[in-house]
Amino acid sequence: MIKRKVFYLLALALLGIGCWLLVTILFGYPGLGHNLLLTAGCWLFAIAIIWVARRLGHKIWIVAGLVFLVVLLLPASVLIRVFPNDQAQPFASSMALTLFLIMSLSLIIAAMLLSTGVSLYKTVQKDGEGNGAGGQVSHQTIGRMAVVSLLLGSLLLAKALHSLYWLTLWDNTYDGLGYIGLVFPFLAVFLAGLLLIVTLPAKAKVRGFMYWLFMPALLIVVSTFAQRVDFKQLTEERAARVSQALESYYNQKGHYPQDLNQLTPKYILSLPKPEILFGQDWCYDGGGYFYRLGYVYREHWSDPRLFGRIHSSTYEEAPHLPPPL
Repeated sequence: MIKRKVFYLLALALLGIGCWLLVTILFGYPGLGHNLLLTAGCWLFAIAIIWVARRLGHKIWIVAGLVFLVVLLLPASVLIRVFPNDQAQPFASSMALTLFLIMSLSLIIAAMLLSTGVSLYKTVQKDGEGNGAGGQVSHQTIGRMAVVSLLLGSLLLAKALHSLYWLTLWDNTYDGLGYIGLVFPFLAVFLAGLLLIVTLPAKAKVRGFMYWLFMPALLIVVSTFAQRVDFKQLTEERAARVSQALESYYNQKGHYPQDLNQLTPKYILSLPKPEILFGQDWCYDGGGYFYRLGYVYREHWSDPRLFGRIHSSTYEEAPHLPPPL
């Protein structure tokens, strides 16, 4: 019992130190009082999550998982409308904090859903071996809840990692944080493992330690892949796909579309965006026998000079089009 209390105190101390480091890295050293308030807030949040996990059933995690999965699936255009002042910089203050918090909290909920699904599945197996047909209805209900929890937890975890990938990629288009951007997810993984260890029975506590072991490695792998992507080359590849769809449209219709949205979903399933400036779309003029496709470009994230880069066009055949930026 004493060893368990010592472990919990050490875990909370590490969580507080992590929050202290996080605020110092992101905002500099705001002062002892601010850091103490943040650390106390993190402790209270951790204690509140543990209290919720112990007293509420698996249904609350399913509801939370559905809510966070829907939020993570929202398109970038919705986020731009929510944060209109951050269009030029995806990691400026409110948007960055919100996106990383949503993704990090999803890692906690996914851990609880996966663990709940495993527990429910083992309950069905154990009861099925000792009970007759009288408990069949109950077993079916529990079995369905186990499937829902495992499936939803897997989807939420996959989408959280997918969001981390694209958040990191967009971060690289500016003065990238690199692996510092993993501080929020690491704290979430630490708290998720702590939740599993505190709330699960003795033999099942190993799930918390396994989450601590595998999830940080998985986060590092995802972040590494994202940081290695050349976003300028990615934009060119996306422009080539759009150009190919334009030619397919022309070959079938005999003219180019006036709007790129006319290409979806027949000629291209979804319209990709340039990966240069956050919130920017393609620069497109088209219709009849001509089109011009380009995007806003800059050499470096700190370069104030923006100019239009033409990827493909039939501009020579349409001199009335406005000149490039």
